Amino acid sequence: MASNTSRSAHLAKIITDNTAEIEAYRQEQGLPPLGLGPDEPLDVKYPPKVERCRRAVIDASMELGDLATGPVELRLIPGWASMTTFGVSQFICDFDIARRVPLTGDISYDDLSKFVNVAASVLHQVLRAGMPYHMFYEPRPGHVAHTATTKVMARDPLISDWSALCTDLMLPAGAGLSKALREEPTASDPAKSGFMVAKGDGEPGMYMYFEKHPEKARHFARAMEAVRKDEAYATRHFIDSWPNDLQRGKVVDLGGSAGTVAFALADKFPELEIVVQDLPAAVEGAQVREGKNVSFMPHDFFSEQPVKDADVYMFRWILLDWPDFHAQRMLRALIPALKPGAKVIIFDQIMPPASTSPLSVERYQLHIDFALLALFNSKLRDVDEWKEVITQSDQRFKVTDVRYPENSRLSLIEIVWQP
Repeated sequence: MASNTSRSAHLAKIITDNTAEIEAYRQEQGLPPLGLGPDEPLDVKYPPKVERCRRAVIDASMELGDLATGPVELRLIPGWASMTTFGVSQFICDFDIARRVPLTGDISYDDLSKFVNVAASVLHQVLRAGMPYHMFYEPRPGHVAHTATTKVMARDPLISDWSALCTDLMLPAGAGLSKALREEPTASDPAKSGFMVAKGDGEPGMYMYFEKHPEKARHFARAMEAVRKDEAYATRHFIDSWPNDLQRGKVVDLGGSAGTVAFALADKFPELEIVVQDLPAAVEGAQVREGKNVSFMPHDFFSEQPVKDADVYMFRWILLDWPDFHAQRMLRALIPALKPGAKVIIFDQIMPPASTSPLSVERYQLHIDFALLALFNSKLRDVDEWKEVITQSDQRFKVTDVRYPENSRLSLIEIVWQP
């Protein structure tokens, strides 16, 4: 194994070489150099070759930063940083600071204080704490202005909702996790997740909590919409990996909400008849489209499946939010409706083996895994864990294929019912 010195030099070269490629591309496109100033483009999309350079810089910078920081500071710094960034972000969201600061120019702390009813000196103290993390800056004494990272919060409601999700849900969920695991060491009850122990009021799980707290539900839904904008979660990955032998017949889309995926599937395969099922509140506003063979039906996934003898029952990005036992209950609820040879399609995240992904990707996956535990008492399952959940639901469920679409964070598991 290479020494730390040679490894750090290798990482530094990766950063230098790939940064040069990125900057050359930006110059060719008339873009400014990389930066986070108030006038920076907020969301530059790179072609695949340059995007690979960007990912290489991110991964190498993360690892080199960790090597230079060392083991002691790595344990001391994150706690301070997390507390500060969470606290400042929550303050910005709760007091709507991003939209109070003008998109161009600046505002004095005294004037901003009048808008938010917080003393100017305290505003100064809180916002300055976020400035080393690229949240606002002071262009002149006594005044505050946007950086690119706060300007995007003011311009894009989805980003603001994502920040609210992290501060309103994830912060208490993580703080409540230890207490929750003392009460429920197996993390198998959605009513006793970190969040439910910290903030719940006897609800049986997060989604029931959302029913009682619609504003939190809206933040969560809009934050998930922001996630779905990521190309790695694009609907096309699901459509492109759809099995070739399933281009006609009846499909039941469990958890299909307003039918985004169902309509995309119907566009590609017009001979499919698709029934979208979800809780009443999710489907009541869904719009049927003329000429598309897509209908909507309220249904509780834990209840017996009412649509009999369909050719396919599909769960897209649904089961990961539930502990194993509850995911198995959903699969078992299908059994009375299944005909021999019927298929169940699961399109969901599969945890890759440790240390097989770039560092930034692995950290992202593990952030999701931890969030699932803290919020839902669920997890990102690896492929063997998925197969175990499926076969332990009923031995007559046979996993026949697992597909990993290129550039997708979601994978397809194909199951056949063989009674």
